[in-house]
Amino acid sequence: MATSLGTFLTVLSSSITNTALPTIAHSLHVTSAASIWVVNGVQLATTATLLFFGSAADARGAKKIYLGGMLVFTLATIGCGLAQSFDALVIMRVIQGLGGSAVIVTVNTLNRALFSQAELGRAMSVNTIFVAAGTAFGPTIGGTILAFAPWPWIFALNVPLGIIALTLGWRYLPEVPATGAKLDFHSAALAALGFGATFYALDGFARPNPGAGIAAFAVAGVIAMALFIRRQLRLPQPMLAVELFRVPIFSVSVMASSATYAAQGIAYVTLPFFFQNVLGKTPFASGLLLSAWPIASLFVAIRMGPLSDRYSSSLLCTIGIVIFGAGLACYAFLPAMPATIAIVACSALAGAGFATFQTPNNRAIMISAPAEKTGRAAGVMTTARLSGQTLGAVLVAIIFETVGAAAGARAVPVRGVIEVALLAACGCIAIAAVLSSIRLRAAARA
Repeated sequence: MATSLGTFLTVLSSSITNTALPTIAHSLHVTSAASIWVVNGVQLATTATLLFFGSAADARGAKKIYLGGMLVFTLATIGCGLAQSFDALVIMRVIQGLGGSAVIVTVNTLNRALFSQAELGRAMSVNTIFVAAGTAFGPTIGGTILAFAPWPWIFALNVPLGIIALTLGWRYLPEVPATGAKLDFHSAALAALGFGATFYALDGFARPNPGAGIAAFAVAGVIAMALFIRRQLRLPQPMLAVELFRVPIFSVSVMASSATYAAQGIAYVTLPFFFQNVLGKTPFASGLLLSAWPIASLFVAIRMGPLSDRYSSSLLCTIGIVIFGAGLACYAFLPAMPATIAIVACSALAGAGFATFQTPNNRAIMISAPAEKTGRAAGVMTTARLSGQTLGAVLVAIIFETVGAAAGARAVPVRGVIEVALLAACGCIAIAAVLSSIRLRAAARA
């Protein structure tokens, strides 16, 4: 319950905010593309520090890192609710992302310590259920709060839950043995600069006049990532266990995970604008419609834990990719005024496929890594998820700006802009399908 509640809170923080993006954009007088930084801020901070916190969990103990992260996350949540400007809100979200990073990356390490390999699939299924629950409740809770109160109140729920998670974690989480290795702050700085500068450069294309400075950020990001990887190859105890990528199942599973989360990131940011700005739905109705996706994921995830312990991960992941892609494609080709049941069916189909893919894929990543490197493997897995979601959000901002400008709808996206974004999500699914087929053929040969 302690680890699952931490997972629930970090996911709820994102899903509840996605629903409020149109409201925040209007209230703080920023464009739709700019408002996506409320999502990007937390995801970018999380992505840039996951590898560091993953190695810190191995070196200093997962419980200590988890509790520190939950404390920072809870305090930053209070700051988000008190923010009076868009810049202040983004800064608080960045700090919230730092705390969430420490929470997210330690959950799988703690679960690996608590459960045997035969039960790990079920344990990860429980974690997936809480991920789905946080994603499911977020839109509905967010929509309900926005129907009666201004947007700062969407952060209020996380505060008491954060205190409960801290209490449970302090009392009940196990003390995972620490290696005592020296923390590599040099590598941490290079990783943070690499991820941060690269995604900031990509986001520059979502601005009316990107400027030459964007190219400088892109170069800095590429150089930092190259130096980071070079350093990891030379260290006896690297922050990023590069040798894990020599295991085909691990590397393919990580890349497929990133592609599917990019598709999810695109959809989760795009759909609230589609429901509210194109279809004219209220934030409450928008939250209910979006909830069909994670609710379907929740019910499917309940069954996927036992199934992933019994059947081939490659086969289950391939089936999930096909279903997920079908749901997104149906969304992209909805009629001009779709019936509510059609919207719910698209969401449910996408959610069922997403859950069918994620649990066996995550299990494949963790099982393929040696026990002593589970912290680093968990860091890579979560980095793939967050980098995929961040890339998805950045792609939406770029599409809203470039395609929206061409359509004369830069401030508020129109139907055609939404369709382009959803087709981009389908493209990410196509990449994941190719990767999943490679894994399926490799499993068949084995």
